[in-house]
Amino acid sequence: MAIGVLSNNIAEVYWNGNSTSRTSDYELKAFWAPFLLMHLGGMDTITAYSLEDNELWMRHFFSVIIQALMTVYILLMSWSISSRLSPLFIVVFFVGLVKYCERVWALFSASEKRFRDSIPDNPSSDSKIMEECKLRQLEGYHVTAHQVLEVEVPVFDNSIPNCDDAIEILIAHNFHEMVKRLFADLILGFQDRDASRAIFESIDMHEIKALKVIEIELGLIYDALYTKAMVVYSSWGIAGRIIGSFLILGVLVMVSLDKALVGKNFSKIDLRITLVLLVVALLLDSCAFGELLLSDQTAHWLIMRKKFTLLRTIDRIRTMIPTNWGRKRKRWSGTVKQFSLLSFCFATRVKPLFCLRILKLLRIEEVCEIYVYRSIKPPAQLYRCREEDLPCRIFRTVKESRSRGEIYGEGTDLKSLYGRRGGLALKRCDVCDLEWSVQMEFHQSILIWHLATEIGYRLDHEQTSNNLILFEQDRCKCISRYMLYLLVEHPNMLPIGMGQIKFRDLYSDLGDFIEMYISKPLKDVTEKEASKMLMEIVNPENMLVGGGDRSNFVILHGCKLASQLGKLDQIPKWQVINNVWIEMLAHAASQCKGRHHAQQLRQGGEYVTHVWLLMAHFGFADNFQTLRSRPIAEAVLRTSIPVASMNLTAVKKYMWCSAAHICLEICFEPSIISCGHSFCKKSLHSVAEKGEKQCPKCRQRIRCLSRTRASID
Repeated sequence: MAIGVLSNNIAEVYWNGNSTSRTSDYELKAFWAPFLLMHLGGMDTITAYSLEDNELWMRHFFSVIIQALMTVYILLMSWSISSRLSPLFIVVFFVGLVKYCERVWALFSASEKRFRDSIPDNPSSDSKIMEECKLRQLEGYHVTAHQVLEVEVPVFDNSIPNCDDAIEILIAHNFHEMVKRLFADLILGFQDRDASRAIFESIDMHEIKALKVIEIELGLIYDALYTKAMVVYSSWGIAGRIIGSFLILGVLVMVSLDKALVGKNFSKIDLRITLVLLVVALLLDSCAFGELLLSDQTAHWLIMRKKFTLLRTIDRIRTMIPTNWGRKRKRWSGTVKQFSLLSFCFATRVKPLFCLRILKLLRIEEVCEIYVYRSIKPPAQLYRCREEDLPCRIFRTVKESRSRGEIYGEGTDLKSLYGRRGGLALKRCDVCDLEWSVQMEFHQSILIWHLATEIGYRLDHEQTSNNLILFEQDRCKCISRYMLYLLVEHPNMLPIGMGQIKFRDLYSDLGDFIEMYISKPLKDVTEKEASKMLMEIVNPENMLVGGGDRSNFVILHGCKLASQLGKLDQIPKWQVINNVWIEMLAHAASQCKGRHHAQQLRQGGEYVTHVWLLMAHFGFADNFQTLRSRPIAEAVLRTSIPVASMNLTAVKKYMWCSAAHICLEICFEPSIISCGHSFCKKSLHSVAEKGEKQCPKCRQRIRCLSRTRASID
């Protein structure tokens, strides 16, 4: 629009024939047009606000063409041979056009199809082996295949300095292609799985280090999908940043020092605006260069080239920057959002929204209430530098799950360990009478366990003095409220087939339920009193199983579960709840598609994505292909080829016939059989032990076996 206004004003002056006015009043304004083109290119740190923006790269491509043509039109209309400002117009236009084209290319590279195509196929030597087999067949060899397992585990240099997460950055970049395949929902090779497991199951990989690696990996994926990282972190991108910054700096110096560039009748306001545009463009380039210098990609580049001195220098510079992002890398907030069913129930009754009737008429009351009351329970902090922190507990649980599955004979695959949605945890804790709560639809199990957890937490937390139990309660509360948040705000991240729920109906019916049984308005009741009532009054004897609507079903069964859990001792009770919630969270994480995880990265990412990626590193993912080892071909001479024509140098050192296990190397203690072929004495003895009475080459019956000529018959 701004370029259109400028072109319209210049065209009016041009067609009026007032060339003097055009030169003095509008030439400087025309100089603003390429700046608008430059700022349309955006910053390097953001190109898309959602994955859908990447799919609209074609629209931005046509926008580049239209805006560039409009800018060229303004240049031609305002061009003056005697003016020294017109050549600078071309310089700024070139820089702005490059920036805008970079944004379009970044959007195109992050589009779904292009992103998938940019990922290389799983490394396989099948085609090479088949080509070699055909070659050997033409030479007269009989080709067979064997399966040999080959896993490449990356080995890191011990000379890497332990500064600024150097080891973690190196590990994250090593698995970058694997993580890209996960987010693209592509099949992963077993080599990736085994290499990842070898590193994450090693002794050196402790909880904090592993979680930091996952944060770096998610940061790299965010850069690939939502920023210009694919363009910036290249030779062309770095060269373009340097050249563009120096060009803008040169234009700024020339405009600010040489008054003859703008003429004598220039407007001071227009000149100041021009200088501001130049300074802002230069500052943006400086900030982009600073982000480039402090990024994980730059650190990885320096580590790979062993520029450790420069890496330490950048670390010192980062500590000198007063802002938080410069002092310490903060790749993730470390918090999870919390929704509490009981808290919503009390908040809506104690402090109802203004104009609630109008909102109901517009059918937006649920959206407004969730937006207003979500601040009741602030996001929970996950990292507090304790071994009892939830991420550390989940890491240990996932790491030990395979070995525990082998010990108890429960299986070691994803479906066996996390496919029962909490049933395995109940079985291990010997509380199989609660399995009914995890055999419902998944969203119902989440709501029932959430309500039971909320009731138990309010009744037990203040009466508990044991720190171990307090940590268990905090973890259970955190996962419970986070799972409810996912169910309400991001149901697409939960397994397919989730039933539709109306959250407002649920907490409204819960309020009516409490008021009916306690015979008081919620304004006069505390959450602890309501929890005690739900625990005591609603018991298995007065359950109306199958009666009422969905909300009553969830409320009644939640109270039933809370009553059954209340009969357990404190430590087993909260251990059961904690293990069930971790298994539910892991099940939800493993069933979510990679694209849904990628969509949430634009808002900082969800913790369920961290759990999903952690499980994938331990081999718990549906993306891994069926175990199939690499085929190794071997050649055996056909009977129609004479022994003298054997080219043993073209074959591997040890080649064995699959039927008789006869080596084809130079004979050691040679023995000649009746058909005239000679073999090692050891090989012929192995043939005799297996009961073979045919020559491995010509298949004639063997009649003798001796040092010079032997018989088997």
